[in-house]
Amino acid sequence: MTTTHAWFSSESALRSGSMVYRKPDGSTVNVTRVNRQKEGKRSPDSETYVGEVTDAVDGGCVHARQRVGGIGD
Repeated sequence: MTTTHAWFSSESALRSGSMVYRKPDGSTVNVTRVNRQKEGKRSPDSETYVGEVTDAVDGGCVHARQRVGGIGD
């Protein structure tokens, strides 16, 4: 099973939505960006590293990107 790294940004989630990924221990986490390498291109938004998650090709993506409606929606 392949793992990848995941981050969460509330700014990105409000603008573009977020995904739910499964962690190696079976729990789930809300993420806005995943990357196989921990270092690399960062989002301009304030991000928090949420740890390793199971890669989407191994069934790690529990729920595809979805944007939650806001006050104006």
